[in-house]
Amino acid sequence: MSQDRSEEPNRQRNRGIPLPYLRELRHSKGLSQRELGELARVSSGTVYRLENGLRGAYPGTVRKLATALGVAPEALLYGRSTEK
Repeated sequence: MSQDRSEEPNRQRNRGIPLPYLRELRHSKGLSQRELGELARVSSGTVYRLENGLRGAYPGTVRKLATALGVAPEALLYGRSTEK
């Protein structure tokens, strides 16, 4: 009996928190993806994937990135008006 693959869950389902302002905030601080990754203690690949909407962030990652950028976590979701 073969399984219908169309019923398999989408393996690239993005269940994390989207960060639409991450790139803008990173640029405003003059940081590269690698530099931000080092400051936040996440990989530069994670920064790339988050900026390009390839995955969402876990809450802990949102906090790390916000701290590294010197902004409130909400700034990554809603923009500059919520900076620390």
